Amino acid sequence: MKKFNKSLLTAAVVGALALPALASAASLAYPNGKQITFAKDLIVNDGTTIKTPADLTLTATTDDATRITTVGANSNVTFKVTLTDGAKFDSTADAATLVAGFVVGAQLGGGATNVIGTPYYSASGQELNFTIQTNAAGAMGATGDFAIKLNSVQVTNLVQGLFTGSKIGAEITAQNSLGQQILAATSDLAYSKWGLTTTALASPETTKTIDVGSTPLPKRWFAANGAVGGSGNNGSAADSNFFNLGAVVIDVTKAATVGNGTPTYINNYDAVAANPQYNVVSTAQFKLALSAAGFGAYGNNIKFSQAADCSGAVGTAAAVGDTISVTLPASSPLLASVTAATPAPSTLYVCAIADGSYELTKIDDVTAAVEVDYKLSTQRKNPTLPPVKFGAIGFNGTTLIFQNVNPGGNATAQSMLRLTNNNPTSCAVEIDAKDDAGLHSNSAKMVLGAHKSVQLYGEDLEGGNTSKGLTGGFGDGTGKWYVRVTAQCTNFKASALNRNVNTGTVTDLTAEKQTGSEWLTPATKLNP
Repeated sequence: MKKFNKSLLTAAVVGALALPALASAASLAYPNGKQITFAKDLIVNDGTTIKTPADLTLTATTDDATRITTVGANSNVTFKVTLTDGAKFDSTADAATLVAGFVVGAQLGGGATNVIGTPYYSASGQELNFTIQTNAAGAMGATGDFAIKLNSVQVTNLVQGLFTGSKIGAEITAQNSLGQQILAATSDLAYSKWGLTTTALASPETTKTIDVGSTPLPKRWFAANGAVGGSGNNGSAADSNFFNLGAVVIDVTKAATVGNGTPTYINNYDAVAANPQYNVVSTAQFKLALSAAGFGAYGNNIKFSQAADCSGAVGTAAAVGDTISVTLPASSPLLASVTAATPAPSTLYVCAIADGSYELTKIDDVTAAVEVDYKLSTQRKNPTLPPVKFGAIGFNGTTLIFQNVNPGGNATAQSMLRLTNNNPTSCAVEIDAKDDAGLHSNSAKMVLGAHKSVQLYGEDLEGGNTSKGLTGGFGDGTGKWYVRVTAQCTNFKASALNRNVNTGTVTDLTAEKQTGSEWLTPATKLNP
């Protein structure tokens, strides 16, 4: 065995301690307030090019203090910038011109950017390589000092990162003149989202209802105050001729800026343009499909308006079944805001119009689906927009609430509802409920004849009973039911009982009956 040479070991250790560690905790980031999200609609193929925001900044942190001081005055520092997620530098953007716009910070000596040799792209365009010569020695410097600040970068090959995915990144390394890595960092370079969004605006109608007491015919007008007869004679009361169901709001997408600042409109192709925000091309067509159970009864009396009072309403085609569809060009006044070069949201109020010629129908909610066809297949991908829901129209007749209604499957406690129509004409009745799990049931419906009564049991409410004229039903829920009875008439009464089938004991639930104001419809259906 050879004798161990302690002097050689000592020399090796000393030499190693003199070298900076290869790990680096440098920071690579945009300054706060930058919008770095682009419209996914732009990424038609890998030939699409974007210009990223400027000022992506590499900064040495305290962990880099030893390494940064290995950079002497008038020495070379070599950088490699690598794009991730499939992105590449656009080869048509001259690398030398790009690097000439970079700013050397005080941490690497500051002063003019002295480029050594010719910057170039490598790895099929994935990498940018360049070398600078410092004007002074490297130092951590004061707060706010940095190593290098990049200019806007022209990037292509974006399908993987910004269309299929939602981001591309960048990695950067810097080496001193001895070939030692002194700085390394990564950052997200750009994000993507669809260029348009749709949201729902809730109905502003807080008291208005279909007036079951409208004259000369019932359910032909709306009562703005919610009172039976509130529409006046032949709809003479103010605002009895329309119901604002809410609105579809179409807007260019906004995203949070760097540092979680206030969201701003996302970028078009060029993030450093004077007006970088995405905007809609003039060839675009917007198709809106509005669906709601009961829309068929309104025919072509569902209209759009830019005003909350439904003034200047624009007509639509008649409903096909319970769906109303309309196609609007980008030039439509209804879309003037969202299609402007400097965009703003377009709010399309959905209005049900009453004119006394037809019977109004209850609407539980409206589903609005928006499809956009840019008609520009070589330059735009059509966005995918999720449907939105809003709106409900109810009657002002009689609404009664009953708690503790047992399911039909309860073999011991049997619940029953007794309904009475104290009118000389028949009355439409709808019964729905929510279960102990907070889910909203389907409805059971019937028409109760003049002066008639009917007794309904739990199994009737859940599955219907055609012999009693009851169709539909709640379905199977969890636990007990919280039941709502909605009658499209006044002078309507109801009572409820629970009977113990073993002891015969009867409990009156009528004392627990409340008015309809106690009801709030759950968003989640029992039987979606």
